Amino acid sequence: MAEDLASFFQAVLQLKSVKRAGWASKVGISNPESVAEHTFSMCALGMVLSDMTGLDTRKVMKMILLHDLAESIVGDYMPGEISSSQKNAREGRAMKKILSSLPAELRSEYSRIWKEYQQDRTEVARFVHRIDKLEMAFQADRYEKDGHPTKLLEQFFESARKTVDVKDDIVKEILDALRPSNARP
Repeated sequence: MAEDLASFFQAVLQLKSVKRAGWASKVGISNPESVAEHTFSMCALGMVLSDMTGLDTRKVMKMILLHDLAESIVGDYMPGEISSSQKNAREGRAMKKILSSLPAELRSEYSRIWKEYQQDRTEVARFVHRIDKLEMAFQADRYEKDGHPTKLLEQFFESARKTVDVKDDIVKEILDALRPSNARP
């Protein structure tokens, strides 16, 4: 049992070594945030906003922690780098492998939560997708403050705006406060 759990935890720790590909490729950041750093920031955002909006925070947190875990094996693909079906298949195999070391009950629960995120059909899954983009916008803002080109970072703000454009949503309000749409270069 302990050996099996160690395998799962090694996959988790591997996320500390997986760099977020878009920052390096599209902005030229030499040492971009890791997937683990991204996930940690999402957890903080998700915890507070989920508690504020009355969502199931426990489920939100689990979904955030699981949402990019497959990247510990497959890496961080940028949109368009491979087809959606290829990405889904590769990540599905990776998650199956990662979760296989867990007890059956946890494996089933975590797999269900991860698939719910992938399908993006429930209120919680849609919320976590918006948190994912909000965190990306905060990171773009951080890189901009560090002196990276606003012109190159704007694509990340625009991507976030498209995803969080939900009427009467706290996530949209925070994004608008962080980067009003009229603040474009």
